[in-house]
Amino acid sequence: MNEALAEMFSGSEAMAAALVVAGTAAGLIRACVTHRTRLQEEREASTRTTARMSGLVRLAATGHDLVRIVERDRDGHREVELGACGVQRRETPGETA
Repeated sequence: MNEALAEMFSGSEAMAAALVVAGTAAGLIRACVTHRTRLQEEREASTRTTARMSGLVRLAATGHDLVRIVERDRDGHREVELGACGVQRRETPGETA
């Protein structure tokens, strides 16, 4: 069996086959890591959104005259004031769209 494989591949052909196998394995590993990273980021974003919404529901349930919400995340910095006169939104100069 080994003799048959040795006859099939010369030195350069074996090296080329090994490079193809190594490249394919590296591509699969990279795709797996990228996929898992994307899933983790989506889970974290979902958790933040859930926490934010539950906090807003709790604020809405209590009778406050003025509520100030300050958010800082990778998209920028936001400040929102909810009061008796309506909703006012202030953006800091560092906020990105």
